[in-house]
Amino acid sequence: MNSRSYSRLACLALGLLSALAFNGRGLRAQSAPQDLKPVEPKDIRELVAANKGKVVFLNFFATWCVPCHAEFPDIEKLQTKYKDSVQVIEVAMNDRSDAGEKAEILKYLQEQKPPFTVYIASSIDDDFYKAMDSRWAAQGEGLPMTMIFDRDGKEAHFYQKALALADMEHDVTPLLAAK
Repeated sequence: MNSRSYSRLACLALGLLSALAFNGRGLRAQSAPQDLKPVEPKDIRELVAANKGKVVFLNFFATWCVPCHAEFPDIEKLQTKYKDSVQVIEVAMNDRSDAGEKAEILKYLQEQKPPFTVYIASSIDDDFYKAMDSRWAAQGEGLPMTMIFDRDGKEAHFYQKALALADMEHDVTPLLAAK
């Protein structure tokens, strides 16, 4: 094989690797938003239980919620910093039956690229809120809403307000230290 053949082979290999890398990024970037799985309150409880051994940070948000936008980057930082011991479960409360709202949540997630799975509520009616937590329903379905669970899956904190990273760590750190 001469040097020209090696050059062609190298270019072909480089092109193939570039195409594979590009396609892989495209699939990953698109797969998270397209995989928005609807969840019922019972599914959410099962997700919390499935993460026994980790502190679970369960957050409900919507793209139309201004305080939710403010805290979302800090939730991403929390998951990244404590990825081995904290699991964020994020549930969008956008109306999944409304094509405009569904497109909005998909666009938001495409831009944010969160390091955790985002689910979408199966319903945004009062029954969903009541089944998730009676305190939430009693306080007018305010968003964002956060529940933090210890390593055994027991609820340790409940908030109906936006949290900053320092607030999140204040609650999570002692739960991580407890064995």
